[in-house]
Amino acid sequence: TDEPEQETCSKCAAGKFQPEAGQTACDDCTPGYYCDEGAAAALPCPGGTHKDASLTVMTSVSQCVICPEGTSCSVGSALATDCAPGTYTDEPEQETCSKCAAGKFQDIAGNTACKQCLDGHYCAQGAAAALPCPGGRYANQTIIATIGYLRGLDECVICPPGMSCSVGSDMPTP
Repeated sequence: TDEPEQETCSKCAAGKFQPEAGQTACDDCTPGYYCDEGAAAALPCPGGTHKDASLTVMTSVSQCVICPEGTSCSVGSALATDCAPGTYTDEPEQETCSKCAAGKFQDIAGNTACKQCLDGHYCAQGAAAALPCPGGRYANQTIIATIGYLRGLDECVICPPGMSCSVGSDMPTP
């Protein structure tokens, strides 16, 4: 309160805050944060949301904007961030993006799903590309028959003598 002889103190108005006791005025809310009525601190938007750039002053957490699928927002984000290649989100309001599972990849940022690994290629967890088995090796068909995909270079088999294996081979060629 800024008047003497008051029975009670006034709450700071929405859009303002006061972190210290015994003050006579409230401070303007920190840009990019929100300040509810009676706030003792300016608060960042929670994870999975970002500030509303159209508002000069945010007065409630409900004014934080939900991040859409294919993006993430850490605590206090100004904007949604596209998921990096090798990651995705298939739901809104995510704080982080998930890595593509082994056997899948995602080569484009901001996606909601991962793609199946290609024949003759391997895809480790979080792959941003399907990598071909190199020349002189071929895709281990036993592993493909068992789990459906290759997870790493070590699952590309060395080409046997008398056979050739070009880059991305599924089987050796005589």
